[in-house]
Amino acid sequence: CTVTATDTDGGSASGAESITVLNTDPTVSSVAITSSTGTVKVGAELTCSAGATDADGDTPSLTYAWTNGGASVGSSASYTIAASDDPGDTLTCTATASDPDSGSDSGADSVTVLNTDPTVSVTLSSSTGSSGVGAVLTCDAGADDVDGGTPSVAYSWTNGSTSVGSSASYTIATSDDPGDTLTC
Repeated sequence: CTVTATDTDGGSASGAESITVLNTDPTVSSVAITSSTGTVKVGAELTCSAGATDADGDTPSLTYAWTNGGASVGSSASYTIAASDDPGDTLTCTATASDPDSGSDSGADSVTVLNTDPTVSVTLSSSTGSSGVGAVLTCDAGADDVDGGTPSVAYSWTNGSTSVGSSASYTIATSDDPGDTLTC
């Protein structure tokens, strides 16, 4: 700003002062995590979205950083939950908005990894190749847990809705009538 003062005798003097306009940092207005499956379990793809504005009129650029308990696990807008992400872990997406004048602001959202139920495969075999009285049926079960755990397996044999055994094998008894359905 320049100021000039003039007196009534025609004399004048000028003075000036200036100021440098400073950058206003962008502002992250929102950060949200959504899941491709609607749940936060192993295999789900999480997407981090953020909104940012800049009072200077610049368009801020956004970068993303994913962490699990403070350890870096990703650097894009999306992250797929891995088997190494245990139930109860906290996944955090931090979005950082930057402007061309080196200003920045960050915001974050977090989700908690949920347990994924184990899967079970079951096959039955018979010691005699048939299912008559006296045949020993063996229930071969395998279980897998994508969360990385080792699930335990428990057996339950039923004849219709009646419990008849709790081990991996069952011997068909005379009380098991032809046409009954035995289930492991």
